[in-house]
Amino acid sequence: MTTQKTQYVEVRTDIKAKLLAIGGILLTILFIAISGYFTIGGLVNSFERLSRGSYYLEVSVWDLPVLFLMPCLISLVYLTLLFLFNRMTQKAREQFWKVWIFFTGCFLVTRLFYGFWLSHYVESKGYHFCWYYSNVSMMTPNVYMNQPDLCYPVNPKSDILPWFDEQEAKGIVLTPDMVKAQADKISEAYEAQFRY
Repeated sequence: MTTQKTQYVEVRTDIKAKLLAIGGILLTILFIAISGYFTIGGLVNSFERLSRGSYYLEVSVWDLPVLFLMPCLISLVYLTLLFLFNRMTQKAREQFWKVWIFFTGCFLVTRLFYGFWLSHYVESKGYHFCWYYSNVSMMTPNVYMNQPDLCYPVNPKSDILPWFDEQEAKGIVLTPDMVKAQADKISEAYEAQFRY
């Protein structure tokens, strides 16, 4: 005799509900793949740049915490598959909420402490936060420079970082004057687009 927790739960079986479930599964899997790629790629890239002493680091306080959301999304896909094949049980629902609550809690706690730890860690390696190259959006990475005097106002901010990569690839040792000249050049070219 089956217990109440192992009995299948009545769910909607109409075609519209099934199509929505399939669409939800596909979107969730796509989101997991994209966010996993950028999250893990961001972490690897940051530590690789740090190990070679790159001119700048792009550091995101979201990379590690986002990994804790992956089990939540995977359990959501699993629960939706159970729904699709009419195998939803009360026990599966309860397990889903336990996983969701635990890993969401891990995400929140990690986000709080990881942000503080990461900024101190990067600064302990000799990097300095650069307001001029960092974006103000919440999810974008902060930029840290290995020399504080290589940080100059520039508009648009995103155009100077590839230039740093080019100089590093050529083995050029940058001076503050060289960076200032490039920042002024980028800003002037940008402003010239809006002149009449």
